[in-house]
Amino acid sequence: MRAQDLHLQLDPDSHDSLYLQVARSLEEAIRQGRIRPGVALPGVRELAKRLGVHRNTVLAALSELQAQGWVDSRERAGVFVKDQLPLPEGEFPEGGPPTAPGFDLPSRFLPVTEPRPQEMDLSEPRADVRLAPTEAMARAYTRAMRLKGPELLGAEEFKGQRRLREALAAHLAEQRGLPVDPDRILITRGTGMALSLVAQALMGPEGADAAMEDPGDPAVRELLKGTVGLRLHALPVDEGGVRIESVQDLLDQVPLKFIVLSPRGQLPTGVDLAQPRRARLLELAQAHRVALVELDPEHDHHFGSGLPPRPLAAEDPSGQVIYIGSLSRVLAPGIHLAYLTAPGLLVDRLAKIRKRMDWQGDRVLEWAVSELFLDGDFNRHLRKVRKTGQERQDALVEALGEFCGDCLALRPSEAGMGLWVEGKGRLEDPASFEAWIRACRGAGLKLRPGSSFDHEGRPRAATRIAFAAFEAEELRDAARRMGQAAQGT
Repeated sequence: MRAQDLHLQLDPDSHDSLYLQVARSLEEAIRQGRIRPGVALPGVRELAKRLGVHRNTVLAALSELQAQGWVDSRERAGVFVKDQLPLPEGEFPEGGPPTAPGFDLPSRFLPVTEPRPQEMDLSEPRADVRLAPTEAMARAYTRAMRLKGPELLGAEEFKGQRRLREALAAHLAEQRGLPVDPDRILITRGTGMALSLVAQALMGPEGADAAMEDPGDPAVRELLKGTVGLRLHALPVDEGGVRIESVQDLLDQVPLKFIVLSPRGQLPTGVDLAQPRRARLLELAQAHRVALVELDPEHDHHFGSGLPPRPLAAEDPSGQVIYIGSLSRVLAPGIHLAYLTAPGLLVDRLAKIRKRMDWQGDRVLEWAVSELFLDGDFNRHLRKVRKTGQERQDALVEALGEFCGDCLALRPSEAGMGLWVEGKGRLEDPASFEAWIRACRGAGLKLRPGSSFDHEGRPRAATRIAFAAFEAEELRDAARRMGQAAQGT
């Protein structure tokens, strides 16, 4: 890689030799990170022309920089910035690792964390990229660009590619018993974006009150708590899903704008909302004119013997439910697509907010994914995902029973990408459970602490083990390390 179009200038008031001014200008560019280590400098003639000096002056300047250890000359290749710069220990170029900003940051935002090398990340549900239909996607991308390239690279369709919305409408009607018009579908870049759009659309200038399940999805809670003006309340969950009496009590006290919940495979516990509670929840929402935001990103990960329960949106007679699903969790994390369905007037409003935020989505990607539906590749992939999901949950349950049976209670389900586990015996105490989570981290396993699922951040002797991205042998090895970590806790 060669540096191009560098902004270099000499100091007209300097009394130093011209070659030293050139050397100092290049050194400053390196120090500021405008020329990175390992990058080739422009050629001698180009530098001489740009600075208005003789090429011998540039050659002398480069020799000075090489003597000081800033650059290295490579025969027939050019002059390169050295990988190791002559800086005092601990000092970085100004364009290097960022320092603290010169302003205060809101405390509600936490820095992003990345898995450490050689670490199994069991904390987040992700599709296994090894199962992704890469060949089918490659063919679909090629057809998209050959047949529709100029059209797809243009700017329009703020609800998302029409072809994909039509394919999703057919999929939701067939697979989930949810008939919906394509005009009532909005494509987004992930479920987080969909939820953020809903929060913006439903909030007024004075802010708003909303509620979500407790324990709940940490990513959802962090997003909602980071929404300016939104006051978030907790709704406790038990073996039958969210407690309806708690919903009733909260609605009697607070004018909620919306409630976020996952009736199918509650995140994180995996329980389904009991049928009597579903009907009562819809009645309460209609009576109080409150929106129900149904999160269902893992619905396609169904591997039970019977039919999965229909989404709450399929039983909604009055337009209370906003339904959010995911394609990323079926196909691959890098295919960052989600969708929502809602009453048409709301979808139009959401599309307008989305236009301000993102203008439009990736139309080429959306067209390519629609090809997967139309060619039958999506359903073939879905059958494979469901089969491997069942096998992987079974393998994890068996391995945890063998290695951690005396300290973990398991709650297998017929759907989802993770397994909810609770501490028992020596891990029944929340403090001991949190210590076990830390010991697992030391053993190369990343798990969320139980406190991250709690609305108030209180310690819980529970966590969710995301298994969908790992093969049976990998999960068995993880369970073995969990058992060893438990022995030392």
